[in-house]
Amino acid sequence: MPGWTLENSSPTKGRTFKRQLDPMEASYFWDGVFNGTADTVHHLRLRLLNEADAYIFSESNITRTWLSVKRRCPLLGAMVEVDNEEPHFIVQEHHLGRLNPNEVVFGSVSFSVEEAQSHVFEILDGPRSLSNNLLARIFIFRETDRADVIHMFTLIAHCITDGTANNSFLRCFLDTLSSRSEPPISGLEQRLAMVIASADLEPKHSFSLARRRWRRAIGFVIFGIRAAKRQGGHTLPCRLTHSTSRVPARSRVLMTSVSRDQTTAILMNCRLNNITFGNAFLPLAQVAMTRVLYRRYLRGEIDEKEWEYRKKQPHINGGPLNLRPYLDQQWFSKGGAGEFFLAISFLLYQLPFMTLGVTTQQHRDDLALSNGAPPFANLLTFNRFLHRANMVKRQAANFFNHPLFLEIASAAPIVQVEYKRSGALEWLKSIEEGTTADDTEVLAPADFPGITWAHGGSSIGNLDEVSAVEYPLRSTNPLSPRSNIPHPAKAGYVIPSLPDITEDEPRIAVEYWMMHFHARPGQLYLGAGTINKQLRMQIFYDVNVFEEAIAQEWLDEVKDAVVWYLGQSHADKGSVQHKL
Repeated sequence: MPGWTLENSSPTKGRTFKRQLDPMEASYFWDGVFNGTADTVHHLRLRLLNEADAYIFSESNITRTWLSVKRRCPLLGAMVEVDNEEPHFIVQEHHLGRLNPNEVVFGSVSFSVEEAQSHVFEILDGPRSLSNNLLARIFIFRETDRADVIHMFTLIAHCITDGTANNSFLRCFLDTLSSRSEPPISGLEQRLAMVIASADLEPKHSFSLARRRWRRAIGFVIFGIRAAKRQGGHTLPCRLTHSTSRVPARSRVLMTSVSRDQTTAILMNCRLNNITFGNAFLPLAQVAMTRVLYRRYLRGEIDEKEWEYRKKQPHINGGPLNLRPYLDQQWFSKGGAGEFFLAISFLLYQLPFMTLGVTTQQHRDDLALSNGAPPFANLLTFNRFLHRANMVKRQAANFFNHPLFLEIASAAPIVQVEYKRSGALEWLKSIEEGTTADDTEVLAPADFPGITWAHGGSSIGNLDEVSAVEYPLRSTNPLSPRSNIPHPAKAGYVIPSLPDITEDEPRIAVEYWMMHFHARPGQLYLGAGTINKQLRMQIFYDVNVFEEAIAQEWLDEVKDAVVWYLGQSHADKGSVQHKL
């Protein structure tokens, strides 16, 4: 079994397997050591559809579900052991088959969905709730006045999961929770063979070992050259100091959405113009940020020196890249597309200077204003918007089509591991010694160290294709464990020869779903995805650095930009045809 070694075997405790974390896993492991940085929380509000199914929310059934899902997704029950500063996964067979301390926590609450957010912030802002011996846990809270409703919070370390894995875990958990039957689970060796390091899943193309090493070395050099070319950049007004990177973030999230009709028009107009929403998202975020900055410049909150500096800066963005489709295709087709483990890299984009449009030729006293800033049409015409969206599209294509694409992609975490390891250990030492970072001098944008990311982010596409609002999944859904239709994202299940229709009646509904993310110090992350046929946009940010009012203003502008450029007619300037 590639990557995993059998450490020992006991008649009473079963087998113990071990493998070293790959660079990306190690990078996120050291993130987590830094007070839970990058840990993810999913908050779901679940409702029973039938009174007769009250057993579904019982502690015994939830415990049964957790143990089942752990055996199907063994990294949920893994531990991390650090040998000579090199982290390794340890998977103990007996650990997967029992409920271990603090894995599942039950309680009761009287809060609403909105009030529940404060509980998430308590989890993320306080001392880390996970550890090297506990990489995942769930919290179940019953509403005191509603026996048919529970709130479920899942907390998972990023070193064992990513966006795709999170969706698979939630789908598997909810389907198991609401099902009476238990689909077969493959043996532990077979399950671990599906979650080896992603580097071991890269297509080998009959290259010799020496040639593969040369390709990796060249990929590392190319990544370094590209990174060195990125300079400057700017972001929203913020409170950045020299000590920001040494202070754990206090994470917050803001969310907005557009209607189903607007979502339909937006996505259709992307197709008409031969771009994806992901291509469009970055220039939309950029012009939205320009309006936020312009408003402050006109109010005198940004002086002429800073404004002249910002006008010339590029808009630099980076976000996660799902590597699964580019790995071994046999592995991918038999469940790898949805396997529960970490398999990402990063995709970096850069757009040129601020979108100032015709305002560059106008005196500030002569500007036409809409809500305190020049309107979108004066900052970035529809045709120029399409031009910038196609710039993003070409940058992505150039990356994906490079003959050393995977080798370049694998270089990103190698650069980061040592930086994150030393930062995490330095922070632990400061906690032990009782010292704190006391630098309070706020840096001017021109003085930010290194390059300045405008923001991170990504569009994760249509989540309706990999999730549902009612469970268990019907046997007609290829993702259902009772469907006999193979699906590459149906991870951890044995495909039955015939469909099982005995579980086709839905028993629970997902009334609310929200993801939370423990931001990095100074992080500003803009995400988007279609959920229940509605386009939803979220900002995750460090409230130590960014003010909520400014983050909310930017998110509102992003939404307005999405609707203005893609939700209304620009028939004389492009292919957009539908007006709402």
